[in-house]
Amino acid sequence: MPSLQDLPPFPSDVLTAPIARISLQSLLASDPSSCAATLEACRTHGFFYLDLSSTPLGTSLLSASTFLHEISHNVFNHDLPYKTAHDLVKGVSLFGYKRAGTVKTTDPTLRPDSTEFFNIAKDHLHAITPSRSYPAEITAPETWALLQAFSRDAHEVGMLVLRVLATQLGILPAAFVSKNEFGQKSGDHVRLTHKPARVPDPAAALGLPSHTDFGSVTMLFNWLGGLQIQSHDPARVGGWEFVKPVEDCAIINLGDAMVTFTNGVLKSAKHRVVDAPGEQGRVDRYSVVYFVRPHDEAVMEAVQGFEHLGGKGRVAGKFEPKVPEGEVLRAGEWMRQRAVQMGS
Repeated sequence: MPSLQDLPPFPSDVLTAPIARISLQSLLASDPSSCAATLEACRTHGFFYLDLSSTPLGTSLLSASTFLHEISHNVFNHDLPYKTAHDLVKGVSLFGYKRAGTVKTTDPTLRPDSTEFFNIAKDHLHAITPSRSYPAEITAPETWALLQAFSRDAHEVGMLVLRVLATQLGILPAAFVSKNEFGQKSGDHVRLTHKPARVPDPAAALGLPSHTDFGSVTMLFNWLGGLQIQSHDPARVGGWEFVKPVEDCAIINLGDAMVTFTNGVLKSAKHRVVDAPGEQGRVDRYSVVYFVRPHDEAVMEAVQGFEHLGGKGRVAGKFEPKVPEGEVLRAGEWMRQRAVQMGS
């Protein structure tokens, strides 16, 4: 990742979320305390730092994220017509370009967002389904190959997190892993994002309004502040706290699918993106994300052992899936409905 030392410092006088820092090396070694901390993080804050240093897998991800950060500068620097030639089709597919200005139906303020992004499908990268068009900077052979490696490595980390959580919950890892198989058609994707520096009127727009993620596991690489999650401090419950970027760490959170699979035992936490605090707000914010989502044919219901927990599986965002009577919703349709409900 680009060194945080090369950017304006994150200010010391803003509230930051006290989320856990867990090392990838310790999870790979099945360290009991680290595995227990992972479950605790996913039942409370819903977010944790994953320290990627000291492992070949982590080093590969850090190196790839640095390259993709540089590519993002180039691809978002084009004029709008160049980018909108690769627009995603709302309500049909999440893959392609999303311009800034979307109003999410889950945001009570109805402020347009100020973030643009490209979603690059794992299925396209690995020829699981035919690819759509993407900008030349993305489809260049060197970048495409790196995106293939990055998506494979990030998915592997996501599966590790799911195996750890399953073991800690006393169920077989296959209960979660089998619903998120890499080689199956799914909504898995790499996202390159760009949020311009602080806008003149912050009341007019928000980087990304409050939301929860759709899928199973999200892995975020970012270099500037701006991400916020809701506080668990009894004096500030529901208030917003920054997640400070940490050198050599990705940020991991769960999505709504894991709430459904565990009937509410695991948490998909609300989060949003605002202007970075202090002098960081004067710098454009780029991030690189990988989303692990259930493959399209995965059944969206609680896994064995979690069926009878009193209906705690309601996901955040007041999402009520529309299910034909007598049928069980599959993940492909579930994700499509989530996308429509979110307004993006």
